[in-house]
Amino acid sequence: MAQTSHAAVDDACRLWYGSFGGVISTQSLAVPGYPFGSVVPICQDQAGRPLLLLSHLAQHSRNLSADPRCALTLFDRAAGDIQQGRRLTCIADCHPCSEADALARYCRHFPNGRVYAEQLGFRLYRLEPLRFHYNGGFATARWLSADRILLIVPWTTSTEESLLLRLRAERSERLAKLFSTLGWGGTDRTTELLCLGLDRWGLTVRDGERLRRLDAQQPLDDWGAVAAAVDHDQLQPPAAADWLIKP
Repeated sequence: MAQTSHAAVDDACRLWYGSFGGVISTQSLAVPGYPFGSVVPICQDQAGRPLLLLSHLAQHSRNLSADPRCALTLFDRAAGDIQQGRRLTCIADCHPCSEADALARYCRHFPNGRVYAEQLGFRLYRLEPLRFHYNGGFATARWLSADRILLIVPWTTSTEESLLLRLRAERSERLAKLFSTLGWGGTDRTTELLCLGLDRWGLTVRDGERLRRLDAQQPLDDWGAVAAAVDHDQLQPPAAADWLIKP
């Protein structure tokens, strides 16, 4: 059965905001006219634009310096037929980003990124999405405009931080029970160390050297929605919910 447009956007957003790695394809300098693909860690900024920390020595960095046009492809990593899983390709321009808040956000997701940026000359980049192509399985492929994926009214950094603080303060026991049920962390871990990021589509959790994701069944537009999602067990991990933290 064909997927509705609304359902496609919903699935695409969950994949977009719940992925922390993908394949970036740049315009090759070494072999002009051909794409060059690289696997990269990513996280989204407050508006849903991907942040990447790249070495100046990397081939994809050199390619982007000459031509910022690129594509970023994300996909489900669950076992089984890869063509039956979700795939999302973003057509974008990619430019260096010098914002301190953006680097801090990246390093919150990938802590070793601070060393790479300050001691090894890695540079932060940000994608500016132009258009998306989503495929959720058989007969579901479609183009989506950028404004259907990116957050029209993104949370500010302070709003996200205040919601996370309130979540830790008022829902720590329920979260600890959920994490335990899922087999995440251990009795010696604290909820404060685990709750890392919050967006409209779910909660990001750091568990040791892994980033884990909990999808929200309903959009988390305010504190009431966040609290209800925790209280009524409306946060669930997707099929592939964890990523190794390697910047």
